[in-house]
Amino acid sequence: MTSRMKDVLLALDRFAQKHRLLLSAVLAALLSGLLALYNVSSGPLGNLNDIGGWTNRALFIVMSAAVHGAMLLLCAWLSRVSFARTALRQVIVTAGMVILLLAINQKTYAYVNVMQPVIRAMDEGGLAAGVAAASGVSAPMLLLVYAVTRGPVYDMYLLKLFAIGCDLLLGILAMRAADRNRLGLRAETLLALCMILPQGFMNAACSALPEIAAVTLLAVSLTLALGCDRPKTLASGICYGAACALSGAALYALPVYLLLVRRGGMKRRGLLAGACAALLLCVPAIACGMPALRAVGSLLAANLGLPAYAAGAPGLASLIPRAAVEETPQYAPLLRHLASLDTQTYAQEFYTQTHFEIIMRGLALAGLALYLGVCALAWRAKDKTPLHRAMLLTLGALIVCPNVTSAAWLAIDVLCLYAILAEPRLRLPACLVLFATMTSSSYPMTEEVMLPMVVAFALCLAALCMLLDVIPKGKEETHE
Repeated sequence: MTSRMKDVLLALDRFAQKHRLLLSAVLAALLSGLLALYNVSSGPLGNLNDIGGWTNRALFIVMSAAVHGAMLLLCAWLSRVSFARTALRQVIVTAGMVILLLAINQKTYAYVNVMQPVIRAMDEGGLAAGVAAASGVSAPMLLLVYAVTRGPVYDMYLLKLFAIGCDLLLGILAMRAADRNRLGLRAETLLALCMILPQGFMNAACSALPEIAAVTLLAVSLTLALGCDRPKTLASGICYGAACALSGAALYALPVYLLLVRRGGMKRRGLLAGACAALLLCVPAIACGMPALRAVGSLLAANLGLPAYAAGAPGLASLIPRAAVEETPQYAPLLRHLASLDTQTYAQEFYTQTHFEIIMRGLALAGLALYLGVCALAWRAKDKTPLHRAMLLTLGALIVCPNVTSAAWLAIDVLCLYAILAEPRLRLPACLVLFATMTSSSYPMTEEVMLPMVVAFALCLAALCMLLDVIPKGKEETHE
C-alpha cells in the first residue's frame, strides 16, 4: 500500500511538472476570482467612497482582478521551479494584492495638491490642457497620467491600481533575480518581504505616485540586460529610455549601462534606441501644443530641477528647510534671517522659498560632484560584487538627486532586501537604509513621520560610507 501511494504521488508530481504552466493559469484564475468575490462582499474594495455607483465599483473590481490575474500569470511564467513552489509564490502575490488594496480610499497631500489639479485640467480639455497647466512632471509622465486616468472610475483609484501593479511587478522581478542566482527558497522569502514592504505600501497603495512606473521600467530594463540565457539588449535600452523619460532620476543609472556597454553585455545601439524612445514619448505633448524644447527639457527638469519644496525623501534636499521662518518657527534659531533687503520696505527678508532655491543650486552641484566621485570609486573597485556596486550607485543617486520622490526609494529598498538574504557582508548598511526609509515614510493623511528626514538622511549617508568602506561594516569584512 505504501509503495502504491508513493507511485501515485510520483505520478501526480510528474503530471504537475509537465503541466505546470496550465495548472498555474488555473490557480491564477481561481485566486483572482476568489479575491474579486471577496471584494464584492466585504473585501478591501467593499466600500469605495468616491467610486460613483455600483456599476463603477463592479468595473473597478473587474479591473483589479485583471491586474491581479496578470501578475499571477507573469509570476508563474518567470518561475523555473516546481509547481508547488510556483503555487506558493502565487499565494504570496495574492496576499500582497490584498495588503496593497487596504489603503485604496486614503487620499494624500501629494495627490490632492500636485496630481489632482493637472488631472482635473485634462478632464476638461484633454492632454493639451494638462500640457498648459503648470506641473513639475515631464511631458511623457503627463501622457502616462492622462492614459491611466481616462475612464468612468475616479482617477485616484485608477492611479493607485496602476501603482499597485507596478509594485507587484517589482517584487516578481526581484524574485526572478533571486532564481537566476540560485538562492533557493530565499526567492520566496524575498517575494514575501517585497509584498509587505511598508515603503511599497505607502507609495503604491496610499500615495498613488506615478513615478513608480519609472522604477519598474528600470527594473525591467536591467532584467532584460542581465538575463542569463540571452540578454535582450535592444528591448532593455528602450525600457531604460522610457524610464528616463518618465523620471529624470533614472538618468543616474547611466553609469551601470555604460559599464554594461564596456563589458560587451550591451550594444551601443541599445542606448541609442533608449534615447530615441525618450524623445518619441515627447511627441504627443508636442502635438498638443507644448514647445519642442520645453518638452525635451522637461525630461531633465522634472526630477533634476529645483523642487518647489523639500521632497519627502531622505536626500540632500531634506537638509534645507523650506518655507519662511514665520511659517516654521522651529528653524528660527538655525536660520534667523539672511542679510538682504526688500526693495519696497528696505527691511531684512526672512528665509523664503527664493532663498531655498538659491541654496539648492549650490547643493545640487555639490551633490552631482559627490555622485560622480561615488561612480568613480565604484568603477575602479575590483573587489566589489555586482550587488555591492548596484547598491552603491543606487543609494548615491537617491541621496544626491534634488527632486527624487519617495517612490524612487523602492529601488534601493528591494536591493537591500536582496542583500540581506544573499550577501551577509552588506546586511548592516542594508538594514540602516531600510530602517531610514521605512520610518521616514510619511503617513498619507497627516504627513507625520516616525523619524525626521534629516535623521533618515544621516543614516543613509552612513550606509553609503559603509558601502564605500569609509566606515567599517563589521568583523565580517576585516578578515578579507
